[in-house]
This record gives sequence, structure tokens and C-alpha cells, in this order.
Amino acid sequence: MTALALAAGVLVATPAPAAHAAGTTYYVDATGGSDTNTGTSESAAWKSLAKVNALTASAGDRILLKAGSTWTNQYLDLKGSGSPTAPVLVGRYGTGAKPRIDFGNTSVGGEGFGVRVTNGSWWTISDLEITSGQQPTSLRRNGILILGAGSGGGAFSGITILNNDIHDVFGKDRRTGGINLHARQSAASDPESTWDGVLIQGNTVDNVADTGIQTMTDAFLAGSSWVHTHDAFTNVVIRGNTVTRIHRDGILVRAGVGPLVEYNTTDRIGKYTTVDTSVVTYLPAVSVVAAQWAYYTSGAVFQYNEASRTRRIDGDGQPWDFDVEVTDSVYQYNYSHDNEGGTLLMMDHTADNVFRYNISQNDLDRSGGAFSIPFGGGALTVYNNTFYRSAGQTGLLTTSNSAGVATHTNNVFVNAASGTYAVGGGAVYSNNTFFGANSSAAPHTGKLTSDPLLAAPGTATSIADAAAAYTLGSTSPSRDSGATITSNGGLDFSGRQVPQGSGPDRGAVEGSPASILSSETFESGGFGGWAAVTGTWTVGGQPGALRQASTSGEAIATTGSTAWTDYTLSARMAVGTANGNAGVLLRYTDSSNFLLLRVNLATSALELYSKVAGTLTLVASAPVSVPTGRLVSLRADVRGSTVTGWLNGSPLLTWTNPVAQLTAGKVGVRTASSAAVFDEVVVRG
Repeated sequence: MTALALAAGVLVATPAPAAHAAGTTYYVDATGGSDTNTGTSESAAWKSLAKVNALTASAGDRILLKAGSTWTNQYLDLKGSGSPTAPVLVGRYGTGAKPRIDFGNTSVGGEGFGVRVTNGSWWTISDLEITSGQQPTSLRRNGILILGAGSGGGAFSGITILNNDIHDVFGKDRRTGGINLHARQSAASDPESTWDGVLIQGNTVDNVADTGIQTMTDAFLAGSSWVHTHDAFTNVVIRGNTVTRIHRDGILVRAGVGPLVEYNTTDRIGKYTTVDTSVVTYLPAVSVVAAQWAYYTSGAVFQYNEASRTRRIDGDGQPWDFDVEVTDSVYQYNYSHDNEGGTLLMMDHTADNVFRYNISQNDLDRSGGAFSIPFGGGALTVYNNTFYRSAGQTGLLTTSNSAGVATHTNNVFVNAASGTYAVGGGAVYSNNTFFGANSSAAPHTGKLTSDPLLAAPGTATSIADAAAAYTLGSTSPSRDSGATITSNGGLDFSGRQVPQGSGPDRGAVEGSPASILSSETFESGGFGGWAAVTGTWTVGGQPGALRQASTSGEAIATTGSTAWTDYTLSARMAVGTANGNAGVLLRYTDSSNFLLLRVNLATSALELYSKVAGTLTLVASAPVSVPTGRLVSLRADVRGSTVTGWLNGSPLLTWTNPVAQLTAGKVGVRTASSAAVFDEVVVRG
């Protein structure tokens, strides 16, 4: 480790693994190890995974597989639990390729897996390659299986699955695939399993059957006595995964409360596996699929995702789906293209869902329309999206058997080929732009049929360049002509602020696209331009994050330019000290002049402070309930003299400074006598 003294603070670079709580470290080397060794040093490593399977892990234990090793016809079957401050880590040591577990045709109780954790909490599984290859035996198989089952089931917490590569795993039913969290009921007396706090990040899942990433509970089974059909999974984050060539669905959250699904990529979903059907004869029948969706879930947020080439089989085939019993959820800032079934599916018993600031490029409409609402449902609000079609789509814009379900406002629809824009039932329209073939459809107040002058429609190659392709021209009639939307989310597709009053643009991009001024995930082990002002900061852990461990004094770290004025800062953070506090700094000049948006566990509040000439003043607050150690999403918008503070996707406080102070400055993070973790810090301006 190296220490970099910067001003009064210290940043500690950590190329080696971060320090961990007391526990035993076990080493496994498929080539140089021996099962007669102690397994507790690199020079005395075990050879087989069977030695690990004989353990019952406890807090702070680490199970490390040697990089470059391969275990064939072996698997990890893990038991025990860590603790919130000392999870059990399964990872790698040494340099080279990720350790490879090829579990082949092995099985336990008729089930195959590469890694399984049964009835355990506080596990981190990272940096492994897992496969089974094509096997002739019909089994339920998963790459990584987190299982709650039998008499040991119950309430579990703290599951983290990071940076694993899972491929070529083929199972016989829909409870199989890449990464699967499953509450399984084998007997009526089994206690019901639930999970709180799940992070699935940075994994690749390719060429698997049945589903890429999923949560599942047997509470859905007919006759089950279990009750957690809507809340078996809480505080789930699925971020930055790549899921490709999948037999059924890409990413599926069932029975969730407030899941966050972001920065994921899915491609070729729905009977896309490459497999020798003379060997693998048992793939389950598939009728309908979607790329990234939820079921029996409330408060879901799907954002900054990309979905492409989802197949319509007998129906569906959309990238996004508010499925049965999904309520109060949102799709925003997503990019989809070339999905066969359309853009959005909404099923029955849904309510109060929002679809906003998304871009759709050449999604087909083979399930009847761009929006499919086959069984009716509750209110769906669709606003400020951009839809570009040039592939001769002829389906209805919205199909529904219920009237007035979907409300479309401020959207831009460009039909560049010979398709139609017949609107069907179940939708009402206001202030949309229809341009191209059959633009006379859907007459409504505020409708425009003139060219929106999109910058380069049809040319987006990924979510990264979609905003630039679908920016309105400077003279576009669709600029400044949208209807006012209350509680509009605050930001457009690119991260630029949307006017809260009159005159927003139509479509997904407001004005010129915002630029990313700074973005740091801290996964590389470096600080990415951050500097300490006070306190001792480290980068490390699983996942990599900027960390402050000291519980005495003020700790500040900053990045950016003192010339920055208006911007949005978003971050994931957790306060690690009971009754502690931590937050983000805005318009930071020095340690005596800044704005601070923080979570304060002692006051159970989100607080906004102004510090001018050394005087710290509380200017706004809102009540919140955040447990110690819980990662939350914090966001601050600074525009002119107004600051808006958000927590977990909800705007909770706004303050306008009556004095011309703190008009420009850097960004940063701060704690006061508190440990904290900061990650995924992004500044858009």
C-alpha cells in the first residue's frame, strides 16, 4: 500500500485487497495444492473444492481460488454466514484469468450449480468464471444459486455477487440459468425465506437457459402457505451486468420492494442460446419473454439500461414490462432498439406506473403495437420519450382492451417508413409530436406534425450516443412546447435538468445533452482525480468504493473544478456509524465555504446545510429512515440559487438561497465523526 499525503488529509491507495475483519483465509490451487495441506496459506493451499464444501464459514472468512486454475466436475456448495461488518468472501488470489469452475454434469439432490449458498447471510461472491457446458442429463442448473430452503430457511441479508463470468449453463425449467435467488418450499412446514440487501453487479451472463438473472419465491406456487408474494426481496440492486443469448428472460425481479435495476445491457433474449439440440434435449418450452422486467413488485426503478434484439415468440418480446401486480414503478433513461415485440408491455393489476425519458430506435411492433396492454390495468403515464421507427412497423401505437389506461404527453414519434400510427384504444394523448407516415392519427390538444429535426435519428449505436442522435434541432417546433408535468423526475435522458414550470421540450432530450463532468466507480483501486482535504480515505473493498473509517473529526474529499456552476451529483452512500452522518458537497470552494446534502442518522433526516465563512447553517431538512450501513441513492441538483435534494429517487427538499452566495465550486463527500462508504459518484452538467 502507498499513502499519498494531500493537504491535511490522507488518501490510501489499495492495490491489494482491503483490510477485512478477523476470520480465516483459505486458499485453493487446482494445480499446486494438496488436500493434505492446511489450506490456510498460499504455500499450503488445498487442491479440491470439496475441502471448501466441508467448511461451515463464519464472519470474516475468505475462500480464495487461485487465478488461472480450473476445477472440472467440481462445485462450491457453501454454508454458514458472515456478519454485516465481516462478510464471507469468495474470490480469487494471484494474477491471471479468473478461476474457472466447470461443474459439468455434477449434481446435488438432482440439482447442478457452480456456486451455491444455502441458508446464509452476508456472502460476497466475486471474480469467478462458471460454466457447465452442454450436458445430456436433464437437471435444474444454475451458475450461482442463492437458496433459502428446508428447516434452515428464514430472513437472510447481505448477498453480494460481483464481476463473475457465467456462460453455457443449461437447465430444464425456469428456475435455472445464470444467477438465481430462490426461496424454495419443499414441505408445508418449511419457514419462508426472504432477503434484504442484495447487490448483483458487473457480472456477464451469456448463453444460458433458462433466465439470465432472477429472483424467485415459491410463495407463488399454488397451494403455498407462504405470504411474501410482494416483498420477499427488499433493497435489491442489479447494476452494470451484461446478459446475452438467453433462452427465456434477461433480468427478472419477482416479489420485490423498491429494486434498483440500472446500467445493465441485455441482448438477444428469448430462444437465443447456441446449443447442440441432439445433446441438450430438455430446454423448457418458451412462449413469451421480455428483457428487463418486474413481477408482483412495487417501487421498482429501471434506469440507464440498454436492451436489444428481444424476440417475440408467441407473444410479448418487449425490452420493458410492467407485469402483473407491478405498482408505483418507473422506467427512465433507458435505450432500446430492434426488439421484436414493441417497446413496453403492461399487464393486469398494475397501477401508477411511469414510463419517461426513454429512447426507442426501431423497436418492431409484432405484439400489436409499441405499447401493449393486453389485459388492462391501472394508470400508466407515458411522457417525454422519443420513438423512431423506420422498419415499416404497422401495428397500433397502443393496444388495450381498456379505455383511458395510458396517458401520452410530450412524446416525439417519428415514423420514417410506410407504417401507420393508428392509436387503438386504451390511451389518451396531449402535446405529442407525430411526424412521418400517417401523422394525422391521434388528434389531440397541442399536437404537432412538423419535423422535430432530430440530430441523427436511426444512427444511435448504444446508450452512450443515443442522446446526441435524438437531440432536437435548435429551431425545432418541439422545443419549449411541451406541457408541464408535475413531479417530472427532474432530469432528461442525458441528465440535463427539465424545467419544472412551463416550456419543457418534447421528447427524451431537453435542450443540448448534458455532459458527464466526472464519473468514478472506484473499481480500479485508484482515486480518479479525488483528493483528500481532511480525514483518512481509502479505496477498496467489495465492491470498490471510497471509504472513510475514522469516527473522529471532519473528513472531506473533493474533485472537480471551482468553476463548475450548475450540475447534478448522484452517488451511492452508506453511513457506517450508529447515529452518524455522511453526505455530498456542492459548490465547494474550501472547507469554510460549501453546500452539504447529508443523511443524518441521529436526527433521522435528510439535511441541507450552507457553510459560508466558516458558519454552518441548516437551511432545509426532511424526515427519512435509513438504517446504519444501508446503501442509499443520494442526488443533489444545483441550478442557479436553488438546490433540490433527492433520496432513493424521491425529491425530499428544495431550498432557494436569497443571497448571492456559493455560486460555483467543486463537488465532494463529507463525514463528521462517522464512518461511511461512497460509490458510483457521477456529476452531470
